[in-house]
Amino acid sequence: MFDRKMEDNIHRIHDLDQKIYRIFSYGRFQEMFGNKELVLLNPSKWDDPFENFFLKTEVDCGGGEIATLEALARDWYGQCWTTQSDSDAMWRIYSPEKEKNGIRVSTTIRKLFTAIWDAADDSAYLKFFIGKVEYLTKADIIAFLNKTSFSSITMGGTNDLFSQLLLVKRTEFSHENEIRIIVDDVDKLIGDHRSKTYKIAIDPHTLFDEVCIDPRTTVFEFESLKTQVKAIGITLPIVHSQLYTMTLPRIRM
Repeated sequence: MFDRKMEDNIHRIHDLDQKIYRIFSYGRFQEMFGNKELVLLNPSKWDDPFENFFLKTEVDCGGGEIATLEALARDWYGQCWTTQSDSDAMWRIYSPEKEKNGIRVSTTIRKLFTAIWDAADDSAYLKFFIGKVEYLTKADIIAFLNKTSFSSITMGGTNDLFSQLLLVKRTEFSHENEIRIIVDDVDKLIGDHRSKTYKIAIDPHTLFDEVCIDPRTTVFEFESLKTQVKAIGITLPIVHSQLYTMTLPRIRM
């Protein structure tokens, strides 16, 4: 059930029932269904060095004292989704060229956020967030840092502004059309600092609507992978991406 308390932790999203997608390698997909959990990563494991830019900055405390935000940065985790249903770039990024066995799952923003939100947790409003990524230029990011302060971001103690800063990427990545779930392990009970992961229990058959297999597989490979997917107990609809399927009409003489 959707908790009204969740609304303040939703950023730049107007349609909660919008479809979103994520591509997994087959191994990761199998782990997710087998373990029934989503695995979020600490932003330090994301590829773009400008990810989590704010928590990578140093703070001038005055009097020559410089502090880092490393301790805060360790407790944040995220996972990336996209509103793009079928994208050549996304298949190639998340499904290695050598394997070509990627699996795409689909859900909605509402279902995903409901799955990670723990209504029984009194600190839920400090922990769980979802939002649409904003794409800024490097110059925009630098300009923001030059005019902001640590105290202005922590004002109110709600984590709201911190979470929004984890929803910023450079314009070079705008093709990803990203929706991101963000978690702050404020109690330091679930996140694993060694593996830099945060695991959330899910029911995959409730959360996901469909399973889609890599468009680069042949019909034979698709049927084989479909059989493997069914063998791990998945009863969701399983389809083959039609991204590269070409059917052309005949032309007249």
